Amino acid sequence: MLLLLFLPAVQTCGGDGDPVEKVEKPAATTEVRRTDPLRGLKLYLGYCFVCHGQKGDGNGPYAAMLSAVPADFTDSTYFKAKTDRELYDFISKGGIAHGKSMHMKPFGFQLTRDEIESAIAYIRVLNRHERISRGEGSEFSGADIYRNSCVMCHGESGAGDGRVSRMLNLQVRPITPARLSEMSGAKLYNIIQDGIPADTAGTGKYMPAWGASLSEQEIINVISHIQTFGQ
Repeated sequence: MLLLLFLPAVQTCGGDGDPVEKVEKPAATTEVRRTDPLRGLKLYLGYCFVCHGQKGDGNGPYAAMLSAVPADFTDSTYFKAKTDRELYDFISKGGIAHGKSMHMKPFGFQLTRDEIESAIAYIRVLNRHERISRGEGSEFSGADIYRNSCVMCHGESGAGDGRVSRMLNLQVRPITPARLSEMSGAKLYNIIQDGIPADTAGTGKYMPAWGASLSEQEIINVISHIQTFGQ
């Protein structure tokens, strides 16, 4: 669910009227210094997927609601000409600062420098048509994963009132004890791992597949975390 439509005269996902707050000054170097593409993938699924799609091809489940096609991060030719510094500046300051769409919100006041750089690292993976090979033994807690990758849609307490869901006016089902009781642990696991197809009717289609970015243990950790909601 993130960021940018880094193409001329192209709109991105987002809402109107959010104030532009103070943004962090981009790094002085030409290229991004600290990168973690796996972390970037987690952020991408949380912020960018809804418009740019699971594959980064600009065909996300919300793309059809936009007046212009979201940027295709798999366009190697276009993005090869863009430096990491340019991408950082665009993501941190947003579209208005670059004479582009106001719907591309500035993320410099919401994401840290390292988070933006990690997102750029994953965008470069998409540019190169590569896959991320995740290491073992680096699992995050369920609370950490939820805070970094799920809260944007599901909200702090699972009420479905996250920033992205509010920006796009998405009706996200609240994660309540009653709702969770209707699903087995195996079903929850499959939903998180495989997502919900984009051609599914209703808002479920905005749930991406996390199997490539979360380990088996991390998915279990997330399930354990959301099962505490409402208790």
